[in-house]
Amino acid sequence: MRWQRSALQAGANNLAERLVQHRRVLHRFPELAEAEHQTVSYVERTLETLGVPHRRLLPTAVVGLIRGRGQRTVAVRADMDALPVEEASGREGYRSEVAGVSHACGHDAHTASLLGVAELFAAVEDLPGNVLLLFQPAEEGPGGASPMVAAGALDDPRPDAVLALHVDPHHPSGMIGLRRGPVTASHDHIRLRLRGPGGHAADPHRTPDPIPVAAEIVDASQRIVTRDVDPTQPALITFGSVVGGTRPNVIADTVLLDASVRATSDEVRALLTERLPALARSIAEAHRLGLEVEIAHGYDAGHNDPWLTPIVGAAAERVVGRERVRWEPHPSLGSEDFFAFGDTGVPVTMFRLGVGNAVKGCTAPLHSPEFDLDEDALPVGLAVFAETIYRLLEGDHAERA
Repeated sequence: MRWQRSALQAGANNLAERLVQHRRVLHRFPELAEAEHQTVSYVERTLETLGVPHRRLLPTAVVGLIRGRGQRTVAVRADMDALPVEEASGREGYRSEVAGVSHACGHDAHTASLLGVAELFAAVEDLPGNVLLLFQPAEEGPGGASPMVAAGALDDPRPDAVLALHVDPHHPSGMIGLRRGPVTASHDHIRLRLRGPGGHAADPHRTPDPIPVAAEIVDASQRIVTRDVDPTQPALITFGSVVGGTRPNVIADTVLLDASVRATSDEVRALLTERLPALARSIAEAHRLGLEVEIAHGYDAGHNDPWLTPIVGAAAERVVGRERVRWEPHPSLGSEDFFAFGDTGVPVTMFRLGVGNAVKGCTAPLHSPEFDLDEDALPVGLAVFAETIYRLLEGDHAERA
């Protein structure tokens, strides 16, 4: 295939069936973080078939490299891990065959798209630069981007940019979502363990009861967001798990609360992780209960590079038209470790690929047992990658300031 913009776009569209094939194979055999062995083997076999040199960087991380004649290098990243979510019925012919595990976040589509990038650019004659392929494990935790960076994923060659996409069922199929600056939130896990002596349900005056105290903490924590945080700043405290008690006639001795704490600025993040334990401790002490606090700091907030993002936006507009590119007014409060590649100083940008289609029943949110995506959107994501890579390798854009 010749190094022409039109040839790349045609090639992306011609790979539609292959993208679906990759996605469905991966969807049937999902694997959890740091256990993506079968997925990695599939990726390696595909790259070998395409003649793309690659190496196993970590036990479940693969880096491929398509070399061209120039010095510029563009990297594309895909995450490969699935979630411990039992998939709902349906998906005839490609439903997960692993009990309790499914690609409920669309990483199968991300990996399929990167395999599409590999096939598309491996066929290009006289490629003017390099295309680096980053197949990353463990995005759902504990994180695979930072270990890949530490292991040298960006060292030779060092890319001039790193791109990624994330499927989004909230956008219509084939629409592209973009945002400059803050685009994802930091995420910290705060665990609160209330402890008391326990007792008989008939004698509540003889022992402090941690269950209503837990309810008080959950309720009061929401006023941290509404009263302690600048209302123009995104912030979130969500208790995803509250566990306590064994029988209706027993006052529990322990209640365990797990909170997801999210923000898009370091200042708000610090405030939330300080105020929630302090508030919980004061409430526990007021009710004569002990409190243990554990804080597990997760991913930092993610920022799309201000130089690279408009290039991706212009590429997307060329592929789908200006009316099909949405510039997001607000960041997501989802968390994502892709931006660890940008901590090295390399510009990074992630765009959203709309995969929602009510006619096909693709409306469920990410991380839901019902989640599925409109596969007709896959060539669109590949075409946006192709157009962006073309622009970056050709240099027909303003140099980075």
